[in-house]
Amino acid sequence: MRVIVKDICEGCGLCEANVPEVFRMEGDGTVLVMVDTVPERLEQDVRDAVDDCPTESIEVVD
Repeated sequence: MRVIVKDICEGCGLCEANVPEVFRMEGDGTVLVMVDTVPERLEQDVRDAVDDCPTESIEVVD
């Protein structure tokens, strides 16, 4: 599984709070995806972050 963060992200930080191993907030409010491929043990956490994202900015690419 891979994830991308779309440009519509508002930088609320929920994704980083839920899965800091995958998402990191930068000082300017942008979110970086820290892994090329999400480890299997974190896949459900990432799917939950996708569901929780208020701007629907996270996309899963299987």
